[in-house]
Amino acid sequence: MATNKLNPKFCDKAQQGNHFDGDGMYLMVTPDGKKYWRMACYLNGKRKQLSFGSYPKISLAQAREERRKAQILLAQGIDPIQQKQSIKQQQVQAEQKLAKELGNTFEQIARRLYESKRGRVTEESRDKMLRQFEIHLFPEIGHKNMAEIEGKELLELFRKVAAKTNHGRPMTYMAKKLCQWSAEVYDFAHVEDASFAINPCRTIVKHLPKHDTQHMERIAFGALGSFIVALNGYGGHSLTKAAIWMMLYTGMRQASIRRAVWRDFDLEKAVWNRRPEKADKEAHALPLPKQAIALLQEIRSLTGQGADDLVFPSVRSAYHPMSEAAIGQAIERMGIPMVGHGLRGVVSTGLNELGFNPRIVEVQLGHKKGDAIEAAYNDAKHYKERKKMMQQWADYLDKLKAGADIIPFQAMA
Repeated sequence: MATNKLNPKFCDKAQQGNHFDGDGMYLMVTPDGKKYWRMACYLNGKRKQLSFGSYPKISLAQAREERRKAQILLAQGIDPIQQKQSIKQQQVQAEQKLAKELGNTFEQIARRLYESKRGRVTEESRDKMLRQFEIHLFPEIGHKNMAEIEGKELLELFRKVAAKTNHGRPMTYMAKKLCQWSAEVYDFAHVEDASFAINPCRTIVKHLPKHDTQHMERIAFGALGSFIVALNGYGGHSLTKAAIWMMLYTGMRQASIRRAVWRDFDLEKAVWNRRPEKADKEAHALPLPKQAIALLQEIRSLTGQGADDLVFPSVRSAYHPMSEAAIGQAIERMGIPMVGHGLRGVVSTGLNELGFNPRIVEVQLGHKKGDAIEAAYNDAKHYKERKKMMQQWADYLDKLKAGADIIPFQAMA
């Protein structure tokens, strides 16, 4: 069969169709005028089609050289396609090995960012970032050199997360958070090495699905009795149930409950020195009603006995805090239309409905101070008033637990 039938001038003007150069190689011209080098061949009796790239990026001379290399491999019984894939994989593995040795993989830099946040943000915030990286990003791009990760790949990853659902809701918020955290990884990489100048996440975040902010679901104060009855009969894990009761007795956030350790509690003085969170600058002394003390004494045997052991650990490991989803899932199983954080709102509403001083309620719940006057008022702490208030509140919950139909009372002036 004659070879080298084509010439550059013909290739430049070639129209739609297949134009053969010999030995199975031809220039394929598509209807829209694009041109590609192809080669039809046989290996072990099976027909294969090789691709050498597009014209004129790959010249006629270069395509013929690729044909020559392919013929040598075919004569040895080697599949050129598999050979090409194997070489590419070896190159990728070599690059990844080098990046790991240099400490430039996404996971290595992300973990260094995690360590750099120690003492600057809460452990809850730090651990949440790392955990979500471990779930969504490290399996996909953790091993890759930061400099080799393309924005397109990141965008697809974040969109993939956004398309997932959690309790029936799209995970658009988590996709955005992952993008924001990843932007911090790129910024940290740039601080370590100025050659990391491009941060694709700053642009990507603008193209993620919009997060539809929904207010936290919670039950009305009038439905609290039904909730208490359902909670009392809940057959789930005792620590999860206890955590829900602690939220009711104190009005604290799930994060505070989940990361509390025994050192924070003085059971003899009936006080919880809640460690700072968010905008707080110092521990928040919380008076504990008798019911909360009894609860803590009851679950002590189910957790570690050390001062730094978690009060409400994971049901799977005493060394990890209860999962963020545990309380919400328990409430969902009880058939109550409320998210975990909604309990805090119910306590706040309840204390106000029962006639307690709104400002003292705010101090108890640790709400952010709105202005200088309120800040000065809150700084007074009003511990005695709060202790009395929370004991009356716990007694009220006990009556609801017993199934009593209670008429709200006027509590404190």
